[in-house]
Amino acid sequence: MTANQSTTDVLSAALNVREAARHAVNGTGGADTVLTALSAVIDYDHASLSRWDPLRGRHLTLAGSYPAGATRYIENRLHDDPGFSLIRHSADTTRWWHDVPGPVRRTSTGFHEVLEPLGVEDGVAQCLFAADGRYVGILNVSTTRARCDQPAVRAVMTLLGECLAAVTDPLLGPRSSGGPARNGDAAGSSCAVLVPQDEDGTPVVMSGEPLPGLTDAGSPLVALLRRTAARQGGPATVLVPYRQRTLELHLTRQDAGTVVVCRTVARPSALSPRELEVLAELTQGRTNRQIADRLFLSPRTVATHIEHILAKLGVPNRAAAAGRAVAWGLEPAS
Repeated sequence: MTANQSTTDVLSAALNVREAARHAVNGTGGADTVLTALSAVIDYDHASLSRWDPLRGRHLTLAGSYPAGATRYIENRLHDDPGFSLIRHSADTTRWWHDVPGPVRRTSTGFHEVLEPLGVEDGVAQCLFAADGRYVGILNVSTTRARCDQPAVRAVMTLLGECLAAVTDPLLGPRSSGGPARNGDAAGSSCAVLVPQDEDGTPVVMSGEPLPGLTDAGSPLVALLRRTAARQGGPATVLVPYRQRTLELHLTRQDAGTVVVCRTVARPSALSPRELEVLAELTQGRTNRQIADRLFLSPRTVATHIEHILAKLGVPNRAAAAGRAVAWGLEPAS
């Protein structure tokens, strides 16, 4: 905020930040445009918006203008700094330079090794939390001018915390809309895990209470997720019959692996759990005998299930049924 900015100017600039954040979450903008919009709220010299990577235990810069050394510190060492601990674990998640207690300043390597050499006189560090309490990232803003924490700016920065968190939250973003209708679906509890690219890496829980098959590195479900992520470069949604449930799994590739958001959904077209399993097998082009062997059924029982599937989907043959299921993103769990 410059000296001649009014409270009205600050509020107007804050609305532009929220709009830029909305575009970033929707995939129609980037984190860099959010920081550009933020410069109208705080006339900063350096700023960065970083996402917390729970798999690697470090921050990932989404956009920033700090020198390379400062950026490396934010990404690799900031989370161990006592100043960071003060903000993350206190009720006040937004801390201005002048509010940091003297003892914390004296023990903070970030102050001595990064900010002071840059000539920083003021700034703000804001820890960002999702609505469910997950720590998702941090905003760092620095200026070489004496003060940038005018009352209107302080109030606005607190209000912007939610939209800035949405930009750094790996669980937010566009969802696929190509799946089957969920009429009557009261979606079950959702969860999210981060699946490492390394086949031996154990998935890390990010949110909620995951199913056992989502946290076992060697499970067929995790193997399916890795295959799908490797096959499709962008976000993907698959529907999987699993232990009498129908799971909708939304996959988004990240630097460290694949973020998977899982929720239970209603079975499409009133299919029974077993019929949905058989239909998933049809998407792989398997014969009745192959399906029977995989699902521990008789070929005759499989044929009966397929008859019911065709009737419920209103399609003439198994190829058409498989095509419908592929459009839904349906795949067998193993």
